[in-house]
Amino acid sequence: MIVKHNGSIVATFGDVLDMDQISAYLSANEINLAIDELEIVFELEEALDARKIAYQSESDPLFIEWQYDQTDVAKQAWLDKVAQIKARYPLPA
Repeated sequence: MIVKHNGSIVATFGDVLDMDQISAYLSANEINLAIDELEIVFELEEALDARKIAYQSESDPLFIEWQYDQTDVAKQAWLDKVAQIKARYPLPA
């Protein structure tokens, strides 16, 4: 994964890190950038692997709950979580 700021590479990582881990890295290396100004770029396999893990732990339980409840609210919660995961781990262009 690559972390960019204004198009310039700030850091590269061999693993997918969450925003807290990225923030800690920047802090430890005295890089003072606002997290919301960073662009995170994933390789295709990184994004797919990260999505798979997130789906299993975050959205699959909501899917199962929707299957059991069959309510519109439960379905929407599941769909919203899937959309959040896709936004968090975008596929490269």
